[in-house]
Amino acid sequence: MFGLKEALWSYGSRTRPFRICRRNIAGEAPQTEGTFKWRKPIGQHTGISIYNHGMRQKVPLILRNPQMVTWYTCGPTVYDSAHLGHASTYVKVDILQRILRDYFKINLVTAMNITDVDDKIIKRAQLAGLDWQKMARAYEAEFRQDMLRLNVQPPDVRSHVTTTMPVIIQFIQQLIAEEQAYVTPDKSVYFDVSQSQNYGKLQKLDPSEEKSDSVKRSSADFALWKSRKSGSEPTWSAPWGGEGRPGWHIECSAIAGLFFGRQLDFHAGGLDLRFPHHENEEAQCCARYKTDQWVNYWLHTGQLHMVGDPQKMSKSLGNTITVSELLKKYTADEFRMACLLSNYRNAMPYSDQLMQTARQTLQRFKNFQADLSAYTQFLKPVHLMDEGALKAQLVHTVTEFDRCLRDDFDTPRAISVLMDQMSSISRCINEQQVDAHEEPAYCMDLLLAAGNFINRAVVSFGLSELVERESLQEKVSSYDHGIDPSLLVDDVLSIRGRMRENATSGDVKNLQLLAACDELRTLLQQHGIQVRDHKKGSSWVFAVSCEKPDDKSKSSAE
Repeated sequence: MFGLKEALWSYGSRTRPFRICRRNIAGEAPQTEGTFKWRKPIGQHTGISIYNHGMRQKVPLILRNPQMVTWYTCGPTVYDSAHLGHASTYVKVDILQRILRDYFKINLVTAMNITDVDDKIIKRAQLAGLDWQKMARAYEAEFRQDMLRLNVQPPDVRSHVTTTMPVIIQFIQQLIAEEQAYVTPDKSVYFDVSQSQNYGKLQKLDPSEEKSDSVKRSSADFALWKSRKSGSEPTWSAPWGGEGRPGWHIECSAIAGLFFGRQLDFHAGGLDLRFPHHENEEAQCCARYKTDQWVNYWLHTGQLHMVGDPQKMSKSLGNTITVSELLKKYTADEFRMACLLSNYRNAMPYSDQLMQTARQTLQRFKNFQADLSAYTQFLKPVHLMDEGALKAQLVHTVTEFDRCLRDDFDTPRAISVLMDQMSSISRCINEQQVDAHEEPAYCMDLLLAAGNFINRAVVSFGLSELVERESLQEKVSSYDHGIDPSLLVDDVLSIRGRMRENATSGDVKNLQLLAACDELRTLLQQHGIQVRDHKKGSSWVFAVSCEKPDDKSKSSAE
């Protein structure tokens, strides 16, 4: 595969063929050089296409069992705080899962591992003088809290490496029994890559670069089990002799296999895991379950990096921003919007400019909903509108939005479709009334239908509801004495409205009263309430941020 059909690998005194082409299955054409023949699942077509890295093209999403679709995500190695590189992966995965679950109504069953024993964990605990188990549990708790703060839905089930050790050992034993793995003199266990029928399906490989190894049969072989190196490290007894702990790749294979068995619909993780981690997972499970395709759909998210730094955000590089640091400056919705504006497969260049763009985009959605609410509450002049044009616009929006999500979850284009619909409606409800004798209706129902669709679309991405009045009690937790903050804001704006009306009712405007109205609006905005004045009253919406208002904002005196 990928330019070679066979390669010779040196195993000390003997030479064996390294098979890198998938065997020909009855009824299929032989695999050509440079390509991987993905096997299309048998089942229900969904009309959704997903990018396949092995084939370098999009393939149709076909569900083996439409009533239950399995999804496994590589979880964290809990030796430090989560940073934005981790956050972008899990937020993007959450967006994809929500689209499938909430928009396409697919019943996802999701699982994730927690790597709570690893070289990095042991080394970090030793340097800090901490108990490795307590440290891992503390960082896991922090990770879970960070994901909740980012509104990432938890998986249906999480499984720890330490609690599934018998399953991992059994998996390795089976590979040894099938001669897919071998035990070295120090009682470590390695996967024999030469026995893999289709190794290299996710990443182009050049076997000629591999060198012989004094311990392994080939340097391409990877560890399933690491023997004890020192007396202080955590180890488990192995039936093939000695003590040790599992390698990184076998953990996910054994845990995913425990829950989902011989075939998995979706497997997700960062693009940096495609090789060697996911490649090795696939090889292990294909060997264990005697299949040529364990995962039907691999989903890899692009890596986050700082603008101007081509390297990914990484603890080892020291260029990280923690989730807690992010949330001091921006909201979870703003970060999620930044992820939505970047295709999930693409690299995500992080900067304050990106986050400001996400903030402004989110505010446009909130302002649209506030304007629509003001219009339907008759705070704005009601217009006669072109019913046919509005119907056509709504059909176009629904159709194009659906087409975007079916095309490999193209969220940037889907957001653009929604914004075009909002701009069209905003022009209608904010324009000055003109002679409209031939226009047939006020079209309140169509406007509300469009608003409902946009709100549901936003929620399906995991963003907060655009209509926030009912949830204000939850957002302002400091009020716990039976006071409804939404009614309080309404009453304040009602009094302010009467002040504005009195200030402008005479021949001469009362500038002092109008200045007081402006001061009250500024005060509310400093507390996150954005006031929007209309000809027949005022409405309000939560501001995306609580920054000081723009000096260019329109005053009551204008």
